[in-house]
Amino acid sequence: MKTKTLPMTALIALAMAPSYSHAQTTEQFADTIYRNAQVITMDPEFKQAGSIAIKDGVILSVGSNEQIAKFQGQDTTLRDLGGKTIVPGFIDSHGHFSIVAQTLNYANLAPSPIGNSNSIPQLIKEMEQFWQGKDVAKGQWLIGTGYDDSLLAENTHPTRHDLDKISTTQPIAIIHASYHLAVVNSKGLELLGFDTNTPDPDGGKIVREPGSKQPNGVLEETAMKKPLRMVMTPTNNLSQLIDNFKQTQNYYASFGITTAQEGAASYNTIKSYEQLAKRSQLYLDIAAYPTWDAFARLKMEGYKPAKSYTNNFRIAGIKITLDGSPQGRTAFMTKPYKTPPKGEAKSYIGYPTLEKDFLISKLGNYLDNNYQFIVHTNGDASVDMYLEALEAVIDEQTDLSQIRPVSIHSQTTRDDQLERMAELNMIPSFFSAHTYFWGDWHNDVVFGKERAMRISPTGSATKLNIPYTTHNDSPVVDPDILRLMYNTVNRVTRSGKVLGHDQQATPYEALASVTINAAYQNHEEHKKGSITAGKLADLVILSDNPLTIDKTQISNIKVLETIKSGQSIYQSTEEI
Repeated sequence: MKTKTLPMTALIALAMAPSYSHAQTTEQFADTIYRNAQVITMDPEFKQAGSIAIKDGVILSVGSNEQIAKFQGQDTTLRDLGGKTIVPGFIDSHGHFSIVAQTLNYANLAPSPIGNSNSIPQLIKEMEQFWQGKDVAKGQWLIGTGYDDSLLAENTHPTRHDLDKISTTQPIAIIHASYHLAVVNSKGLELLGFDTNTPDPDGGKIVREPGSKQPNGVLEETAMKKPLRMVMTPTNNLSQLIDNFKQTQNYYASFGITTAQEGAASYNTIKSYEQLAKRSQLYLDIAAYPTWDAFARLKMEGYKPAKSYTNNFRIAGIKITLDGSPQGRTAFMTKPYKTPPKGEAKSYIGYPTLEKDFLISKLGNYLDNNYQFIVHTNGDASVDMYLEALEAVIDEQTDLSQIRPVSIHSQTTRDDQLERMAELNMIPSFFSAHTYFWGDWHNDVVFGKERAMRISPTGSATKLNIPYTTHNDSPVVDPDILRLMYNTVNRVTRSGKVLGHDQQATPYEALASVTINAAYQNHEEHKKGSITAGKLADLVILSDNPLTIDKTQISNIKVLETIKSGQSIYQSTEEI
């Protein structure tokens, strides 16, 4: 059925238009003026300027140094930036903020360049070194996060036998970089109740030893629900919770992020955010999307999505996950993987984690209540399921531009699917960091050249005027926005291959994907995403201009300062 539609880029322009002005008033003096800067506004009507005036955490005026000078009063702080660049505060369009905070409590098992776990023996060493000397209670799980079989020297998952070398008396769980797989030791399998008689759960798999029904320790999707829940649930120690979130907010701010996402919140995670917000412990804005089952429980207690933040926190909508990850080869595809996982047939295409009828019932309910939903869709078969389910619950009166459904990751989305997304006002949020971190793996093992060349197809989305966003899916990849922009623009793999020249974005398009487009995805384009009078003074000061620097150097640009609502929340040790 047809819906009311406009090109999404036009919707953004219309949404911004009512709030647009160079200055709200000429009768106020600014609290702070930034001058002698290269101001990239991301405002289509006033793209570049040299000076910004800020009052009460809001942008008062944007213009040349001469135009803004009239807002300088006796008490105005004047900041001369000496030609440095200012851009809007970066918006994390998809990630898992609380899990990043929780990983401070666990062993880092990421491979180079983020960690040191480049082989199974090194992974074991990292686990032993992290947990050595810690006060560990009997029965307490020893957890590590971020291992990546595609980058281990052995090119395979560790098993329970490997983890048993660390301990046979303490349960151990290590979480894959995709957060869609885990490995547990023999004690962990025992506590989970997984043995030769345990069937695979719906939407998941307990991997077995060759020629046997004995679990080998590797758990996929819903089978690793309990280990993942341990990682996802913030500590109930309030002082540790506050400290973890303080460190994580500073970490995000060091990358220029002023709005972060909690992209699959549990019930307990929402409760933890409430505690932090009530104690004014959040200074980044956090937009939370509880999982569909967590939201069902929260709704019974009177919770619902909110348009505005309370002490920098709001529930923004609901998250649904339809499949797994391409690097873990659990994404739901229409065509077989180039190389199936061990033990799988050549026809293996991954699998969905939910049934379409269930998805239809959920989307219908959320539409009836005008709730935004974001749906994890890595494989093109899961994208088909999402599109078909959404098309089944709309009618000619449905205005999806007011809902803004999101296809999270959207990595293998086909051009015909993008065309349907454009008609439905659906926003693809591309996991463009994959082009570097797993590009070679996708090309050589997972998909083959043809499909690998168009993962996260930003070029195709641009041709259809779709205002896509991009993300790092932290903690899968650390929340480095400038490196994400570099990945989106250059699409260069670890080995130096370019994955699809025709899918490369321009620097401006990449910057839009983490600023104005991300604000639109969040229903916040009236307040964020561009440096426009009347919007929040969420700003980032950069060492270089990402629009004029050699595009291969974008990832080397430094975040010098991050400003949230007019207040500096991060300053680099480098001089501005």
